[in-house]
Amino acid sequence: MVLDRFRKTPFPPKALAYAQELGKNLGVALLTLKERQNTQARLEREERLAYALARLSTFRKADELWAALPQLIGELLGVERTTVLRREGEALRVAFAMGWEAPLGSLLPRDVGIAWAALSERRVQMVTRDDPRVYIRPTHLHDTYAVYVPLHDGHQQDFGVAAAYAQAPFGPEEVSVLEAFGRGAGQALARLEAEAAQARELARVQTLAQVSQRLSAAQTSEELLQRVVEAALEQTQASTSLLCLYRAGEDVLEIVAAAGFAAEKAQGARFERGRGLAWRVLEDQRSLYLNDASQHPEAVYLSGRRTHAAYLGVPLSDPEGRLMGVLSVDTAGVGGRLDPQDRYVVEALAEVTGVTYSRLQALERARCETERYRRLVQMSADLETLDEPTRMAQRALETLIDLTGFSAGGFYRLVLEQPQEGKGFVELLLGYERPGDARLGHFARLPVVLGKGFMGLALATKEVQHIEDYQTWEGAWPSLQAHELRTLLTAPLFLKGAPYGALTLASFGRKAVVSEEDSALLEAVARRLERALERAAHLEEITRTREDALRALGLGLELRDLETKGHTDRVVALTEALGRVLGFPDLEGLRTGAYLHDLGKLAIPDAILLKPGPLTEAEWRIMQSHCDIGFGMLENLGFLSQTARNIVRYHHERMDGSGYPFGLKGEEIPLEARIFAVVDVYDALLQSRPYKPAWSQEEALMELKRQAGKTLDAQVVEAFLALITQPVPSRSAS
Repeated sequence: MVLDRFRKTPFPPKALAYAQELGKNLGVALLTLKERQNTQARLEREERLAYALARLSTFRKADELWAALPQLIGELLGVERTTVLRREGEALRVAFAMGWEAPLGSLLPRDVGIAWAALSERRVQMVTRDDPRVYIRPTHLHDTYAVYVPLHDGHQQDFGVAAAYAQAPFGPEEVSVLEAFGRGAGQALARLEAEAAQARELARVQTLAQVSQRLSAAQTSEELLQRVVEAALEQTQASTSLLCLYRAGEDVLEIVAAAGFAAEKAQGARFERGRGLAWRVLEDQRSLYLNDASQHPEAVYLSGRRTHAAYLGVPLSDPEGRLMGVLSVDTAGVGGRLDPQDRYVVEALAEVTGVTYSRLQALERARCETERYRRLVQMSADLETLDEPTRMAQRALETLIDLTGFSAGGFYRLVLEQPQEGKGFVELLLGYERPGDARLGHFARLPVVLGKGFMGLALATKEVQHIEDYQTWEGAWPSLQAHELRTLLTAPLFLKGAPYGALTLASFGRKAVVSEEDSALLEAVARRLERALERAAHLEEITRTREDALRALGLGLELRDLETKGHTDRVVALTEALGRVLGFPDLEGLRTGAYLHDLGKLAIPDAILLKPGPLTEAEWRIMQSHCDIGFGMLENLGFLSQTARNIVRYHHERMDGSGYPFGLKGEEIPLEARIFAVVDVYDALLQSRPYKPAWSQEEALMELKRQAGKTLDAQVVEAFLALITQPVPSRSAS
């Protein structure tokens, strides 16, 4: 305080005291006014803080609070330009701003910039705009000062940073207010996020309960997965719901259930690795949400129209955490977004699906294994009762293809045209395909070189050969690749130590999954088939030996009875052919009976058997006895069928009862004897005898027609007449 006056005389002595007293009083008054102003400013700050904190408590969603923070801190500080940075893991993202065009979406890595310093230290930072630590600043030239306020709950959660910009510096008295605001905002965010988490968990639990009840009624995996996509469609705003399963053997994702828009086009679609958004979900092993899937090149639009669409994909895993596939929803049919609630619903649905699907799969595997075991036991029992190799192969192929992922199978025989070089071909003796497949015809005859090709390798190594994918196999033939041949399983067959052929299973179009059990099973069947081939070869040798013996005996009888040469071979061949035409079940018995029909004549004296003139009544009775004699000679031979015995005993019986030895009539005579009688009469008519000349074929056939229904069976004669115009092969050389 300065006192002055215009007089030349000095102040009186008391003036100094008065001036000092006045200065003291003015100082007190000014100090009082200053304190009153500070108090007023503090009260205003506290009032603004209280208002801001009160506003924080009114928000019900965290996203709404984040959006309001720029205005709240602007009102608190009385500034026009603010920014809010939201923490996302180890980065701060520019989320919201007020009063300037902030670079929204920009990221600040951890420990970069003054904002991270404020958050890490949990301390308000006041700086000037030219501070090198300021990375994000308004372009407005008058804002020289900035303040950074950490947003945290006072405990362990850091949410982000609020920044404000002004022309005047921020005072230290504002630090406490800003720190209180930062804590209040952090606590409000913590509360809202906790409430949101609680709401999500409640929604998840409710969805789990509802979905579990609905899905638990599913009886099969297919039914379950279809119910899942329908539930996802009903409980979200999506227009399409898809469920993909991962096929590890082929490394593809396959859509196994679909509902909603373009579902009919989606069902069964398969995607190689990297094609489709579901692969991102599977590889990242976490949910994926996209506001606009059309902006992502790997997105596949099954409808063919690439439109704006939200996408949400959630990984599916079993209770052990093994990934199984992806459940997804999208809005491709209607456009628009998916709410956060949709994500909670789909994630809950995926969780319960993983558990339920694993349970159903376990049950289905158990049922399949039970059925598989039953079928294998039945096949084993059937194979034990079968002796003929082709019937065994047929039964085995049917079961093996039904129980595995193979499409077709074949029983092949090897023919070596150049044995020294191991070259030849294999021919298909018997094949079996799944209904709808028709490709085995392309594999009916295949060239073979021992040691090369899938069958050649199997025969050379004497081991089962498994080719996982013929399309990529180094030994593949282009001609077979053209028929989409994929997986092969081949077991070699040997007969008496020599290569015989192979038993082969094949898949077309898709690779088949082959287990060690499948390989062992095919090898076991092959070994059993080899034993059947050994038995068949042995039986064929025995049969050939017996046939040769019977033929030799028949030829001996032929010579003794002065029959025309070839009578035995002719009647055997004709009898077998006629029996085949009539559907007679025991052709072997017909052949044997034809060979032995006159066996009893061995006991007839030459004087009677070779007598050139008519026989006396006594001689004729002896001649007629050859039927009973022959039957008696065969009676104790257990390997001969009743068919053969009946031919020997009854082949001279006639339909009208005029025959011998018993005078049987009509159907009293066994059918096999009626069949042979027609053939025997026909051949006898064609041959000359001491007592008659040979008849022509026309005369013989006319005689058979006359005797049809009288002495001979009319139906048998009719069948014979139709047969005799065709060539009848002789088996005399066999």
